[in-house]
Amino acid sequence: MIEQDAALLARCELFQGMSLEERKRVAELCIRRRFRAREVIFNQGEIGREMYIVVSGRLRGSATSEEGKELSFFILQESDLFGELALIDGETRSVTVTAIDSCELLVLRQIDFKTLLKQNDMIGLRLLSILAGKIRNTNSLYESSVFIEIPGRLAGKLLDLAEESGVEMDGGILIDIRLSQYDLGTLINASRESVNKQLKSWEAGKIIELRSGKIFIREPDLLEALL
Repeated sequence: MIEQDAALLARCELFQGMSLEERKRVAELCIRRRFRAREVIFNQGEIGREMYIVVSGRLRGSATSEEGKELSFFILQESDLFGELALIDGETRSVTVTAIDSCELLVLRQIDFKTLLKQNDMIGLRLLSILAGKIRNTNSLYESSVFIEIPGRLAGKLLDLAEESGVEMDGGILIDIRLSQYDLGTLINASRESVNKQLKSWEAGKIIELRSGKIFIREPDLLEALL
């Protein structure tokens, strides 16, 4: 199992460039945990004591405003990491992370994580790069919510999901991930009703096809034209 975990860490941006022995030492510090679909890993506002690396499955990171409106910021999949920010600044979790489907995670405790940061300057530099990327993604989400209409936002998100989790088949691309229309709405800052209306319109126009909770894109070029 240590060998498998070390191989996974080689694909995780934070630990790339480490030697096999270094990655094995990190793997020995990690604990494997399994979560069911829709199970919450941690909640926004909780104190952070652990960092996570995705072994399998997919997860969604979201935040809820004081008015109760939910907005999703990211989808996580194999080798992605999350939960590192609260370990650094000692503040509460800024998002809630929920399993989309059943998943398995590597869990690294705060004390071990901070020791790694002190021992390896490269990890610190890579961590800064990861955090900068997350800030850019958040800014991009805000800008698209303000300046791009719902069809364009939804088209862009479907194309992003197709790139991350798409399977080419039958003359199109199947997004191999089940997201409810509510979930899609939180990813683009739109209501479930607006997402449903747009998806139905595209399905009637044979641009997409809804297949048992998944979306099959027949005409990606027509979605591209909306961006």
